[in-house]
Amino acid sequence: MNLAVLKRRRPMRQRRIVPNPRDPEIRLPLRTELFLIAHSDETGRNHLSRKALNLGLAGAVLMELSLTERIQIGKQYRIRDGGYVKDTGRITIIDPEFYGDPLTDQAMKLIRTTGGRFHASEFIDQFATPDLYDRVQGDMLATGVLKREIHRRFGLFRREVYSPVDGRHPIQIRSKVRDLANPRHPDDPGFELPNIQTVALAGLVAALGLARHLYHSDPAILHMKLMDLIHRLYDNTIRDVYAAINPAKRRRVR
Repeated sequence: MNLAVLKRRRPMRQRRIVPNPRDPEIRLPLRTELFLIAHSDETGRNHLSRKALNLGLAGAVLMELSLTERIQIGKQYRIRDGGYVKDTGRITIIDPEFYGDPLTDQAMKLIRTTGGRFHASEFIDQFATPDLYDRVQGDMLATGVLKREIHRRFGLFRREVYSPVDGRHPIQIRSKVRDLANPRHPDDPGFELPNIQTVALAGLVAALGLARHLYHSDPAILHMKLMDLIHRLYDNTIRDVYAAINPAKRRRVR
């Protein structure tokens, strides 16, 4: 499959549009998709430590800025060259405005305040604060993607459970990532180029070791196929973020 061109999501440059959580055709934000598949559908429990998931969520928010073309990752603009040149992990602002989404606007504010060279790993280190998990969860509650329930055991033990308002969302999200590992042939009438947000999600899944929670018959094979996909990408943005959040080999992307 030729990965030089991927199906991009159209940039949204207007005020925030809250997705209808009851419409499974609406594409949720990348951070929301990662949050959903990082939790059990049945119990709501996290498959990862808070620290690891915070790194992934910070990477997802950074990727959202890239997907909506508010920043460039891995490039910097040089006047003497008359355009962008490769600079691994470098964050360059394209559109510094705020658009009403609390998390991406906070991320843009952080990038804007640096006033100089800023890299993906530096952003993730600073944005992945201990409360990022709660901020993402609160945003999902506010937009109606999650619901809060109280479960009791033996009528005595009380536990808060956060579950998707529409259970089809995590099922479809996992399916999209699994389908990347077994793409259709280009001659197939139903063939479509991979959506760049799905590929970005696959990079986050691979970096955090979440392939074993995608209900695939062989998670190890799925992980290897996703890794192969990421390393064959023409655009190295996803690889830069992958390297910055991978808990096994966290490094400063330079």
